[in-house]
Amino acid sequence: MNPFTPGHTVDPQFFAGRKKEIEKFKMFLKNTCQGNPMNMAILGERGIGKSSLLRTCENLARAERCIVVRVDLDAAISTINDLVITILQEIKQEGEAYSKIFKASEKAKRFFNTYNISAGIMGVSLSLDRHKQTFSHEARLELKKIWNTVKEYVPAIVIMLDEAEQLEHIEGSLPFLRNTFSRIAEEKMNFMLLLSGKLSLFRKIKEIHSPLARFFNPISLSELNPKESIEAIERPLSSSKFKFTDEVKNKIVEASQGHPYIIQLFGFYLCEKATSQLIDGNTYKATLPMIMDGLSKQLFEDYYHTSSPLEQKILKAIAEEKEFVLDFSLIVKKVKHPPNKVSNLLNRLCEKDCLKKVSRGHYRLFHNLFRDYLRGEFAA
Repeated sequence: MNPFTPGHTVDPQFFAGRKKEIEKFKMFLKNTCQGNPMNMAILGERGIGKSSLLRTCENLARAERCIVVRVDLDAAISTINDLVITILQEIKQEGEAYSKIFKASEKAKRFFNTYNISAGIMGVSLSLDRHKQTFSHEARLELKKIWNTVKEYVPAIVIMLDEAEQLEHIEGSLPFLRNTFSRIAEEKMNFMLLLSGKLSLFRKIKEIHSPLARFFNPISLSELNPKESIEAIERPLSSSKFKFTDEVKNKIVEASQGHPYIIQLFGFYLCEKATSQLIDGNTYKATLPMIMDGLSKQLFEDYYHTSSPLEQKILKAIAEEKEFVLDFSLIVKKVKHPPNKVSNLLNRLCEKDCLKKVSRGHYRLFHNLFRDYLRGEFAA
């Protein structure tokens, strides 16, 4: 069985790195369990390991006997009402499972078995514009009802919202979450809210209201360092028949630049192509064209083809340069469009994870292999 799973969350037993982020989560969870609720936002580009970290945090919270709800947000959740109903449904489901596994009062078991969530809070679908305060109040009442039932044996309820950039499309959702969970904390209910989403989500949070940024305690994920990258290779291999030579491990670290998804993809194709349990430099060389084709079809084509023609022109212009980091004025000169228009396009490309803003007025492609792809140099 192939131990690498590109495109899926990494099993917590194989999770590598992120020690500082995990320690911060543990600290916030401890505070929440002690009656001082804390919240977090895990932010980063596509494939950087946000969902895998979220899953690892989920396991840690369950080990502390917390009720943990993990919701993958999508377009089907389009209103605050949808969001709250989804959270309550998940709490009911997790509460039922929790009651079976751990010792719980008969009152709690009966509560979760009979708890009914209708199409709207308290049976009424409320209008956000006309009933903002009422809606938040009714949501708090439902959460309070749950907490008062379980607080004797559950240290905290952790609510995780993955793909949280979807909240940008739900009018008023971010202030709603802040207001609701701030009041819950004031009323000594141990709920922890954990968001996971793209960096653009936090930029939106800061634009809406600066207290939101403080409320969500954001952490940004970057690439793994070389030691963590080696760990990300070795941990999956530890439960498989495959072995990578040090040469192969170092080549993956160098080529991937510590990008978790790309590490997984390299490992996956090397194991698929292997003719023996030991994967050496020759296997790596023979497999490299397949790896590059996989990167192209599974990652880079999506980045490129979801960009507009003018955005594609900017990407190619940046890729053509000898230097990896380009100054804004040089980009404007190369694409021959007004500076304000180029600035807007660069911001959009950053939001799409195609580019990284290295510093004020300086940009680079998100990965060197994406640069090779744009230059047509994707070859072994």
